[in-house]
Amino acid sequence: MAKESQVDFSTIDGRTLDGLDFCRKVYDLFDLISRKPDGKSRMRLRRLRTDKRLVEELLPLARYIQARYQAGRRVKIRWSSGSQQYDAVLWSSGSLVEQGCAPRRVLIEVTTSVHPKEYLTRQLLHERGGSFGVKGICREEGTGVIVSKPYVFSGGENAKDLAEQVLERLNAKASKAYPAATVLIVNCIPNCLMFEDEWKDAIDQVTLAMPAIPFREVFLMESLMSHTSTLYGDRKPSPKPRARF
Repeated sequence: MAKESQVDFSTIDGRTLDGLDFCRKVYDLFDLISRKPDGKSRMRLRRLRTDKRLVEELLPLARYIQARYQAGRRVKIRWSSGSQQYDAVLWSSGSLVEQGCAPRRVLIEVTTSVHPKEYLTRQLLHERGGSFGVKGICREEGTGVIVSKPYVFSGGENAKDLAEQVLERLNAKASKAYPAATVLIVNCIPNCLMFEDEWKDAIDQVTLAMPAIPFREVFLMESLMSHTSTLYGDRKPSPKPRARF
């Protein structure tokens, strides 16, 4: 616990900050942990509450802010570490808000779409320096030893797997009562390296499944290859106003 006390969220927890300032502080925390002698293992294992929240909640939040902060839309955010129904409140201002092209205030909830055995690959990477993918990993009965074997994906299987993982998360979140003005951020962790065409295929499969989306928008992101997509709920994005001459 002594190590955890050296890194805390006092500079961002419960504070209303400019969106880009929030991002800078989150990345500073990431750098602070990463530079420690045990930094890489901390990011992989996430045994400390601070490390887990940083990787699975704060970094996706920062990614969303950077995707929405633009000319005509300034963003402020207040993230809270408590047990409230949502993770953060985001306020927007500027001409895009005034013209109805962006919401003035939304609540944000962050979740992760990941294979249930993904933690074993991270643990094996920490212990032995390498691992095959999640579809070839298990704990050996009796000994509890992690066994990792190669797995060959068939055509389209990677995209299908991700689509199923995302749909599972959407269905789980849809079963809870969230305010209408809530944005759901889904941090997607594919089962292996995912290329642009596979990402598009996965998102198309999610869209065709027509899942219940009781959120203003769902922001899907993947960190390794920097993929992002947005799905909208019952409230469609406002049409852009016609140009006036």
